[in-house]
Amino acid sequence: MASTETKVCQNCKESFIIDASDFDFYKKIDVPPPTWCAQCRLVRRLVAYSKRVLYKRKCDLCAQLKFSMYHPESPLKVYCNECWWSDKWDSATYARDYDFAVPFFAQFKELLDAVPWMALGEHTPSIINSPYTNCATELKNCYLVFFADFVEDSFYCDAIHHSKDCFDSYLVQGERLYECVNMSKCSGATYCTDCDDSYDIHLSKNLVGCSDCFGCINLRKKQYCIFNEQYTKEDYLRKLQELNIGSRESFQKLQKQFAELCATFPVKYFHGRHNVDVVGDYVENSKNSAYIFDSENTEDSKYCLTVLMKPTRSCYDYCFYGNNATQLYECLKSGGDANNLKFSNGCFPSVRNLTYCSYCISSSDLFGCVGMRNKQYCIFNKQYSKEEYETLVPKIIEQMKRSPYRDGAGRSYEYGEFFPSEFSPFKYNETIAQEFFPLTKEEAVQQGFGWRDSEDKKYVISISPSAIPDSMSAVTETILNEVIGCEHQGACNHQCTKAFKIVPQELAFHRTADVPLPTVCPNCRFFARLAKRNPLKFWSRTCAKCQKPIQTSYAPARPEIVYCEACYQQEVA
Repeated sequence: MASTETKVCQNCKESFIIDASDFDFYKKIDVPPPTWCAQCRLVRRLVAYSKRVLYKRKCDLCAQLKFSMYHPESPLKVYCNECWWSDKWDSATYARDYDFAVPFFAQFKELLDAVPWMALGEHTPSIINSPYTNCATELKNCYLVFFADFVEDSFYCDAIHHSKDCFDSYLVQGERLYECVNMSKCSGATYCTDCDDSYDIHLSKNLVGCSDCFGCINLRKKQYCIFNEQYTKEDYLRKLQELNIGSRESFQKLQKQFAELCATFPVKYFHGRHNVDVVGDYVENSKNSAYIFDSENTEDSKYCLTVLMKPTRSCYDYCFYGNNATQLYECLKSGGDANNLKFSNGCFPSVRNLTYCSYCISSSDLFGCVGMRNKQYCIFNKQYSKEEYETLVPKIIEQMKRSPYRDGAGRSYEYGEFFPSEFSPFKYNETIAQEFFPLTKEEAVQQGFGWRDSEDKKYVISISPSAIPDSMSAVTETILNEVIGCEHQGACNHQCTKAFKIVPQELAFHRTADVPLPTVCPNCRFFARLAKRNPLKFWSRTCAKCQKPIQTSYAPARPEIVYCEACYQQEVA
């Protein structure tokens, strides 16, 4: 077994550790150890993924105007999803010979630029009356919903699954949720975070099995509580009337009171349950894994983000998908019974033995291929015999080691590195990297990323946010005709649209839920929800009660009272 080594990241120049178990994994899948630290590797993958930024552009095959992730000025060839999945074209027509006189990545970039790209990510025929969505399946009557499946009648949501009638929520599963974050099997909730199996709860955090609660934290199987104080049903309803929670002004004061209450209660060092030997955050039903986030059913894996559904096993540096994926390394948006994938993007389902591939479907034994479907033994989209393939691939790998590609910043890309960031078809602020690792334009450019300035839509604002009524009782149908100015006025780093409108379904929901209308645009609301979650990073600190060492996503400088699992269960469970 190899010993632990400390290396210096080729990108950020900070030191990072590769431990003995990491070396065992790299040896098992026959790849060299990384030259970038885990966070830089993650960002490098995330800049290849866009989901919330949509444009209208013509399909380069059928010429119809469709929604796309790619800006109309992008030189890439982009097909609408209907055309991309059709038999009207064949990726094998882009086949080419491998040139041993040219670095692999330089040749692969030419292939990426030539083969048509799919306009939207995983947008299937099961999307019904939901055109303004992306990276989703099984949607009906949804608007601005992303990374979702089996969702109906929901608006302005992200990372939402098996849900209905939800608005302005993130990482949720439930019904009738509004401004909620990290919720599972809840209904009738507003302004809540980290709650499970609860209903009719409002402005609350970390409730399990509760109902009819307002302003509560860390409760289990409670009903009719306000700010953690028990009431009778009659007194609870009367007190809610007195609090006047349907008023924006009143509710903002209650939010401040709730924040002060939360500061006096402990938090568990990570978000998750039913885990064994896991270092992670927002993780469930996993074991023997480290540095994983937003995942479930993950085993013997490391540095993973959002791998879901059926178990994911023996994967490193893997983002988005899962569903019975095994032995994936440095992969993105791939999965569904996938096995032995390396340095690949958008490959699914039942794919195996793919290396440096992009959007290859139901294929195996491919190296450096783009857009292939139901193929085997191909290199740069060219068909080979099994013997020819197995002879040529090792030679290419050796050439990659001898003749590395160098990007614009002088970083070296040999065999074992994910695609260079400069290969991404997106600008930094169009990608999911901006959500988890936000940069200003100046910072992005300084780090070598592209940036796309927002287009000035020249909206004629008809009503200022301060003029929106304080409560729904004063809102009339005329609000649907107004162009509302966003409170941020574009001064934030949240891709502010400066103006927004209220749509009929949204107005109806606010009337039913009796919550005030928003005063900031959907993008600014989204980034405000993200701010309620911990970062994708861990720190070493000690339990505030027993002083046991812990690794947590709560930075040492944060004010929360952080407990280890045992101390938290003693006090809260």
